[in-house]
Amino acid sequence: MSPITTTASGDQRFALIIQPTGIFRLLAWLPVSTPRHALCCDTARPVDLTTTLTLWVDQDAAAYGQQPNRAAHGLIALYRTTLLPYLGGVVLTGTLDTDGNPHGLSHTQALALVDLYLSMATVGLMPRPRS
Repeated sequence: MSPITTTASGDQRFALIIQPTGIFRLLAWLPVSTPRHALCCDTARPVDLTTTLTLWVDQDAAAYGQQPNRAAHGLIALYRTTLLPYLGGVVLTGTLDTDGNPHGLSHTQALALVDLYLSMATVGLMPRPRS
């Protein structure tokens, strides 16, 4: 039985969607892709996390009674000290270009975010060796 592998071309770009249920999904990020389409919302608001990473949230999530996104909150807490209660799905992309369009993440960047979350979420769950 062979291990499961994923492949992506070097120029292929992605967005990482995190649902309130804790489900992470990679979305192919095409030149016509927009955060509001990825979130299925009318108004997506950007939140700069780093110089290369942007979080997008549904501006109207509270009005629609969306659930808190604990998985996203945990990951975002690694980048921001002041947090808002992010509700509903969120999308992570690269930063904006000069026209205001978000760049997609590389395959490596997107998977690194998932790995970072898994590393953070499993702290304390793994048994430690006894001394």
